[in-house]
Amino acid sequence: MISVGTTSLAFPLAKRWATRRNISGETSSRLDVHNMFPLVLETGSRVTSKLTLLATSVCGTFSQPDNDFIKKIEENHTQYIFVNYEIGHNTTLDLLETYSQATPHLSIIVVDGPAELMLHGAADCIAFEDLTMDRLSASVIHAGRLRSLYAQSTEKQNSQKSAHAYDQLTSLISRTNFKIKLEEITGQAQAKNTAVSLIILDIDSFKGLNESKGHAFGDLVLSTVAERLIQFAPEGSIVGRLGDDEFALLLFGRGLSKISDTTIAARLSHELRQPYYLDGQATSLSATMGIAKLEDDDDPDTLLHKAMSALYAAKRDKNRFMVYTKQEDAERRQQLKLSQELPDAIEANQLRLHYQPMIRMHDSTIIGVEALVRWQHPKKGLLFPDNFIPLAEGSGSIEPLTRWVLDVAIKQGAEWLSNGNRLTVSVNISALLLHNPIFPDIVNRLLEQAGFPAELLKLEITESAIISDVVRATDVVNRLHDLGVKVSIDDFGTGYTSLAYIRKLPVDEIKIDKSFVLNMNTVSDDAVIVRTLLELARNLDLSVVAEGVEDRETWYMLAGLGCHVAQGYYMSRPVEKETLENWLISSPWAVAT
Repeated sequence: MISVGTTSLAFPLAKRWATRRNISGETSSRLDVHNMFPLVLETGSRVTSKLTLLATSVCGTFSQPDNDFIKKIEENHTQYIFVNYEIGHNTTLDLLETYSQATPHLSIIVVDGPAELMLHGAADCIAFEDLTMDRLSASVIHAGRLRSLYAQSTEKQNSQKSAHAYDQLTSLISRTNFKIKLEEITGQAQAKNTAVSLIILDIDSFKGLNESKGHAFGDLVLSTVAERLIQFAPEGSIVGRLGDDEFALLLFGRGLSKISDTTIAARLSHELRQPYYLDGQATSLSATMGIAKLEDDDDPDTLLHKAMSALYAAKRDKNRFMVYTKQEDAERRQQLKLSQELPDAIEANQLRLHYQPMIRMHDSTIIGVEALVRWQHPKKGLLFPDNFIPLAEGSGSIEPLTRWVLDVAIKQGAEWLSNGNRLTVSVNISALLLHNPIFPDIVNRLLEQAGFPAELLKLEITESAIISDVVRATDVVNRLHDLGVKVSIDDFGTGYTSLAYIRKLPVDEIKIDKSFVLNMNTVSDDAVIVRTLLELARNLDLSVVAEGVEDRETWYMLAGLGCHVAQGYYMSRPVEKETLENWLISSPWAVAT
């Protein structure tokens, strides 16, 4: 009974399967076989004759892939090629590489070839004696599936290329696509001897804005800047986003025929400085630009390099934009070399500290020194901070450099204290360290190792360091204050610090920038500024140091205005430790004990 039941169940399934096979397998496959019209590549006629016996019409037989063979393919006469492997292994591989692995993805069936050819793109490898209708039908089905997969893959790749052609955030063309356009335009311009200029634009202080207000707000800024660039860029120019807050503007043709690249840069700078009303708040931005003009021997990469070099030079000199010059590029290369040498200079003990005394004005007493770093370069001689501190900040060397300065200065202060000279030691701190949450821990460890009182260490920070990231700066300054370290705002009056921030921060002192002090005897506006800053400090209960005191008249004028501490060449230039120690003994100024 079981066998009967099984038979009765199996029979309809088998019948149904056989019917389905007859419809979709046999009939459909054989129709494909009869209508495939393949090209055949063989030296004789063996494969052609076999196909004809199987009722498959051949489109053409060729002994080699000559021009007539290629023309048949280009005119889309067939999707199939039969190759008799006797034409040679290399010829077969070349054919597979040319037509099976690239558009139009022809199905190549190799007769009497090794199965490994399928790894190189062959749709099938059939022995001549196995070339039957059923075997040929199976090959046609398999080849059709492969072509479908190739088509889907190509479509997906084209879709991805299209998506990558444009920056998703700003809808400007992407860096990759911009470089393609750059290559096209520069090639055409050099052939026709027409002008091309490239402007690279970088948003100032964008990193601080992005971190303080969040990445969503930063993205909003970038998309809005992109809109302004598109709106004000000359007709026919190409605008792209190179990455992060870097944009590029390619000027050519009509975009340069009526207006110069520098005029365009000046106008863009003006437009980008106009207020942005984003997310319910007004935001001000500025941008720095580098400009490069295409020359006869330039390729796209060279032009891009020149524009980037001009951008870095503009940032270094704090200009709105600069045009590339060979001299500027040579200077930048020198700067780059210095930045690469700096880490080794720290390790090789090439850095030196010079000390400039600070004098308390009401009793003419030396109460402290400012530690100023110098680099004793083996070839360039003594380098001042302006020559390498910006490089350290840009290359990541600022933290080890500042750690070295702090370590040496604190140890020196401890040595002077043990010898009976109680001097405050002041050290300048970069904005990058002021925003580093572990910086107070570094300072505390160095103080403990040297046994130097925290209240004798003064850290000088700039207004811009505070304003660029108020949240992090406030946290770090508060923690330094908790350690007992004194905090001074350096170059006060030159930045944009809000009084509200100063009142919230545990700041002990402000230093009036020397640019106001140097000429206060002869420039009435400078004298008014100094007087105002002193009055402000009194109201905030802050001590005041005046930098740039270079003559007796300035000293007495500051003393009359109630300034607390003076620093400048009138008392002493920054000098090495040994020179300072001799000066402490012989100078007319008293030394704090």
